[in-house]
Amino acid sequence: MKVVYFILVLVFLAPLLAIGNISFTQTGLDQQGSSILQYLWTIFILVFFFISLFPPLAYRMQSFFITRDIRDKLMILEKFAFEAKSKTEKLLSDKGVKDAKQIVDSVSEFFTIEPVSIEPTDIIKRLSHVLRTGEDKVRKMIEMASPNIDSVSRSKIETALEITNALNLIYKVVRHYLILAEKLKNFYLLAQLQMVVPLIVRQAEAYAKAMDPFIKGKPVGDSIGPLIASRFLAKAERKWVVERDTIAGEVYFEGRKLIIVKAEGPSSTVGRPGIAIEKIVEENKGRVSRIITVDAALKLEGEQSGTIAEGVGAAIGDPGPEKIAIERVAANNQIPLDAIVIKMSYEEAIQEMKKEIYDAADKVVEYIKTIVKERTKEGDTIIIAGIGNSVGVAQ
Repeated sequence: MKVVYFILVLVFLAPLLAIGNISFTQTGLDQQGSSILQYLWTIFILVFFFISLFPPLAYRMQSFFITRDIRDKLMILEKFAFEAKSKTEKLLSDKGVKDAKQIVDSVSEFFTIEPVSIEPTDIIKRLSHVLRTGEDKVRKMIEMASPNIDSVSRSKIETALEITNALNLIYKVVRHYLILAEKLKNFYLLAQLQMVVPLIVRQAEAYAKAMDPFIKGKPVGDSIGPLIASRFLAKAERKWVVERDTIAGEVYFEGRKLIIVKAEGPSSTVGRPGIAIEKIVEENKGRVSRIITVDAALKLEGEQSGTIAEGVGAAIGDPGPEKIAIERVAANNQIPLDAIVIKMSYEEAIQEMKKEIYDAADKVVEYIKTIVKERTKEGDTIIIAGIGNSVGVAQ
């Protein structure tokens, strides 16, 4: 069958070569130049039909170039993972932690197994327990290695270890699928990997660039919620720790009592705002007029960073336990939920806060004051929660 196919190719190839010969003669090129172009044209046609005759060869050639492209991206991911480990080890060593490399290697391979979801009964309780256990384990590891470490430094190390863990996992997953595709000689798996790997590199690059701001204690885009809360807390008459790594404070405005909630700064932590809000509502016996949550939100391509949007619900990026705590206590006590978000890209959310995002803070403060005046009355109690990582943002 291939012999017949090859004869048919030659039959169709002859006219093409003849056309090429005529076209090059008509261009007016000298004999030497025309001959060179004819040779190139002939080689191109032969290669094209040879590849058509043997499709597996075409797949191999494409696989070679795709594999090389993916390996170039994999080297970038490996570089990000290596640099993250080096920076984290240095941070640990600077804080007097012994066996820094051993701790980094251990946490970079750390994983969390999600609870069984096929049986939804008490899944949130089980998920919360698993997440808290993971947090406690890493925190205990750091405290045992450096018993006298302060809470702010410890939180920076925790975040650096989380970033290192994420970058290490991303690198290993991409490497896994590349090696698997090569072993199976699967062209389509390689093609799919090539299509998604630029997005993966973009995400990994954002993580890598986020390392320095968190280590240096600078506010990031996701700190906009705590920053807005801190504007209210600056005038608080009373402040207290309402839940682990979470601060609350009372402010009076236009005859209303505002209870402000945020993660405890300037530590690198998101706190437990959902559990904190639940406790505050219960302490006030459900007599809360509104709950207003403020958080960063991912913008769509084409939207401007720092744009403010309002909606309803609990504005909090959480695996589940914190968000459902707000929703349940609000539903049980019929408390309206207002959500305000400040839009930004994924990269902006975890990197040093940009001016356009910072400038949105004062606008949101005034926006919240308008909501309080228009939707509540004197004597009401309103909870305002600034959701996000409080790195570099004090109370």
